[in-house]
Amino acid sequence: MNRIRTTVALGLVLSAGLVTGCSGGAEPDAKPGGGETGKVTESASASAAPKTPVFQGKPVPGLAAKPAWSLTRDEAGTCAGKASVKDSSQNDICTVGDALILTGYSAGKAGSRTFTVRLLDAGTGKLRKKLDFALPTKSNGYTSSSAVALAQVAEWRDGSPAVLIRHRVDTPPSGLKKASTQTVLTMYTPSGEKLGSSSFDEDTHMSTPVRNGYLVDAGSAGGSTFIPIGDGETVTSEASHVDLKGTVGSGLGYYSQLDISYQPSADWLTAKDVRTGNKAWNSKDLTPPAAIAKLVTSDKATSARLMPFRGDKALLEWSSYGDSEEVMTLIDLKSGRRLAEGPAIDTNGTVDDDGLAISPDGKTAVVQYGKGAVAWNTETGKELWRQAEDEVTIGPGDLPGNGVLYAYLDGVGAALDADDKKLLASEIAEMPQFTTNGYAAIHTSEGLFVFATQPV
Repeated sequence: MNRIRTTVALGLVLSAGLVTGCSGGAEPDAKPGGGETGKVTESASASAAPKTPVFQGKPVPGLAAKPAWSLTRDEAGTCAGKASVKDSSQNDICTVGDALILTGYSAGKAGSRTFTVRLLDAGTGKLRKKLDFALPTKSNGYTSSSAVALAQVAEWRDGSPAVLIRHRVDTPPSGLKKASTQTVLTMYTPSGEKLGSSSFDEDTHMSTPVRNGYLVDAGSAGGSTFIPIGDGETVTSEASHVDLKGTVGSGLGYYSQLDISYQPSADWLTAKDVRTGNKAWNSKDLTPPAAIAKLVTSDKATSARLMPFRGDKALLEWSSYGDSEEVMTLIDLKSGRRLAEGPAIDTNGTVDDDGLAISPDGKTAVVQYGKGAVAWNTETGKELWRQAEDEVTIGPGDLPGNGVLYAYLDGVGAALDADDKKLLASEIAEMPQFTTNGYAAIHTSEGLFVFATQPV
């Protein structure tokens, strides 16, 4: 089984014409490939000083006592969704790389509305980029809902954080031309630089998942198509939608398939390159950890599971066939070569409560793949701590490098000491979201509050 273990400026006004008859084609003037379709206003500067709402929550361990900056609820608006999932109803992701992403709507004349996306510097709150999208107007003079404009947090092809804007453009009939609809997908860096843009006929790609800069169109009968946002060639793959649920690595990544044996009994694993479908390695050809190797007999061999870690590294877990106890290893994804051997874990065979948190330097990981969370050093393999049998389930959330593990205890937010799991705070109403440069955002009913992180 594959398992998965997230000062307003006055400025530049860009108007670009529609690209018609496209099926994933990039516009010629985009940077580096493609351009925006429809009328979009981009601006970047500093706005007047915002009001300062008061944070009503309890102090959160690992965060400064006072916010570095804040916005009222009305000023903050809402946040963004997740590009890699088809359901875009959740708009609760407020951080992207070293920036904050905020969205909202403004009303104009005759029922017109504009969808606005703001990228704010995490340290200062100053506006880096403001994107305004005019929403299509219905025949009754009013505009459509958020179904025609979405802001989502994504990754670019190298795995770096990115913003995806989906925008539907309706062109009314004119002369002999009938009315038409196009969907424009544009990706930006957290600083607001355009990465690429593509236009598509109709609105079918308003909900198609986007992973690492590609639209992922996976058919239920098998086979997948990856359409690049901006420049690049469309890639077809033999990987099914089931295979892609377990995809790991940057770019299109790798997926795994079971290589089942009955003599001896084994669930070996074959890792394949999504782009080519070529075999990268098979666990049958790799040496299992010593604790697992000694259990191998002529009748019973090994089982393996592949889970994501970061970049082109992955977690490969080994077990003796039929046993629930596994040994974690960190591997080079392309070759299967072992980089570190970690502690043993006892799994429960489900994926509903899986969790993984990794420190910014990649040296510490907290995993919850079964009957309890385990923290370990991914360089030495040393176990740091383990959840006890009489403790509530620890679901790892974030490990931002300030000495705190932000986790969920039976679903309730909490902060634990990352070195020994000592409870620092419990019942945290709004869990912080972390940027890549040492800040944390908390979005409450009072507003948005951004704190600097600090060591505990």
